[in-house]
Amino acid sequence: MASILSGCGKEAGQENGSAVGEASGTEAAGEKEAEGGNGTEPDNAKGEMPNLVVSYAYAAVPDDLDKVEAAINEITKEKIGCTVTLEAFTYGNIDDQITLILSSPSEQLDVMFGRFLNGMASFVEKGQLTPLNNLLDEHGQGIQEVLGEKYIKAASLNGECYGLTTCRDMASQISCMFRKDIIDELEIDLSQVKTYDDLTPVFEQIHEAHPELYVTGGSAPQTRFLVKNYGKIDFLGNLLGVLEDYDKPVVTNLFESEAWKGLVRRNTEWNQAGYIYPDICTDSSSSVQMLLSNGVAASYFQVFKPGAVVENENTVQNYELVAAPVESPVSFTSNVQNWMWAIPTNSKNPGKAMEFLNLLYTDADLINLFSFGIEGEHYVLNEEGFATDGPNTAAYADKASWKAGNAYLSHIWEGDDADLYEQLQAFNESAAQSCAMGFVMDNSTVSSEYTALQSVLAKYEVMLEWGFAGDVDATIAEFNKALYDAGLQAYMDEKQRQLDEFIASKE
Repeated sequence: MASILSGCGKEAGQENGSAVGEASGTEAAGEKEAEGGNGTEPDNAKGEMPNLVVSYAYAAVPDDLDKVEAAINEITKEKIGCTVTLEAFTYGNIDDQITLILSSPSEQLDVMFGRFLNGMASFVEKGQLTPLNNLLDEHGQGIQEVLGEKYIKAASLNGECYGLTTCRDMASQISCMFRKDIIDELEIDLSQVKTYDDLTPVFEQIHEAHPELYVTGGSAPQTRFLVKNYGKIDFLGNLLGVLEDYDKPVVTNLFESEAWKGLVRRNTEWNQAGYIYPDICTDSSSSVQMLLSNGVAASYFQVFKPGAVVENENTVQNYELVAAPVESPVSFTSNVQNWMWAIPTNSKNPGKAMEFLNLLYTDADLINLFSFGIEGEHYVLNEEGFATDGPNTAAYADKASWKAGNAYLSHIWEGDDADLYEQLQAFNESAAQSCAMGFVMDNSTVSSEYTALQSVLAKYEVMLEWGFAGDVDATIAEFNKALYDAGLQAYMDEKQRQLDEFIASKE
C-alpha cells in the first residue's frame, strides 16, 4: 500500500511544523465550539441543525448511498442533534481526494475516515488535524472505554491524540488471496506457503495453466502490501529509518538491508516472468478486488486475520477465495495508524464531530448501517443471527465492518464463525509486539529533509518493489545515493534520538 503523497504547500502561518498545527487546531476547535455550540443546540439563527460532512471509503461508491445516508440521519438527529452528508470515495482515490480537501481549508470536512500510509505526523505538521484530547474528555468517553489508553496513545504525537483507530486486526500479517477455482483446478496445496518465496512455484503453475491472466494484481494505493510484513522489520511509520529487528531499537536504512534487496530481486523475477499486472504502479482507479472480479488477475495481496476470506469475498464478485498467509503476525504502530478516524481542521463543528465519532464506537445501529446498509433491504438476518444478502444487497454491497469504529458491535456475516470477534481479539493478543509500539516520529525539526525524501521515495520505491527497475543493483544504488543526498542520515539520526527518548519514557 504505497501511494506516496508529497502533499501541498503549507498555508500561510504554518511554517513551524507540528507546533503550529497543534496550536491552530486547538484554537480552531475552541472557536468552532463557540460558533456551533454543543449537544443539540441549533447551528445558526435559523434554528437549523448542524450538518457534518463525513468521508468514507468503499471498493465502489454504492448506488444507494443516499438511502443509507438518510437512515444514518434518523439516528444522528435523534441522538446528537445533527445531520450527516457522506462524502464517498473509493479505496483507489481516497488518498488523493483527501489530500486535495485538506489543502483547501475552506472546504468543509468535519469527520475524516482516511488512510495514513506514512503515519499521521505529516498531517499534524501541516496543521490539518484537530487535537483530540480535550474533545475525547468532553464528548468521547465511549471511545476511550472501547479503544483504551494503549491504542489512543499509539495515535498520539507529543502527548496529543490526533486519530482514532478502528476495532479491527491490530497485527500485521499479509496473505495472497487466490481464486479458489484455480487453486482447486491445479490441486495446489497452499498450506506449504509460509514465506513470499514459497509463492514463486505457485505463481509459475498458475501462469502456465492460465496465461490469459496476470497471476497477481494490484493498484497504485495497494503497492506496499508486498513489503508490509516480512521478517522482523518495523517500518516505524514511513520507512525512512526502520528497525531491522523489532526487538532492538536501532534505526537503520531499510533500502540498504538484504531483506529489502532480496524482495526487489524476487519481484523483478516475477515481473519479468509476466506474473504482475503491468499497470500496478499507475492504476489508482481499480481496486485489487476489482482486478480479480473482472478476470484480470488470479490473486492479490491483502491483510490477513480471522474472517479475512469472507470479508474479501463480500467485495469480490463472481469468485470464491482462498488465502495463503505469509510470515507471522506482528503488531506495529503503523497497524494502528493505517486507517483512522480524525477531525480535520476543516471541521466547522469539532465538538459535534466528536459526538458523532462517539456514536460510531458505541451505537450498534449506526455501525451496522455503515457496514451493511439498511436491514431488510441491503442485508437480512438469518435464523442463526448472521447477516446475509438481502433483496438489494448490490446497491450497498460494502459488507465490511472493520471501518465503522467499533466493529465488535456489528453483525457477523454468514460464512464466518459465530466467535469471529473473539478470534480477532485473540489474533491481536497473539502477535509479537515491536519495542517501538506507540512511537510516532515528529518531523518538525527535519521537515525539509522529510519533504525531499518523500520526492525520492515517490520516484524509486514503488517502481523497484514491483520489479520495474530493469538494472536492479544499479537502480538500488542510485536510489540510496538520492536518499542520502536528500538528508536521510540527518533524518535517521533525529528519528533515533526521538526513539531513544520514547523508549526511556516507557521504562
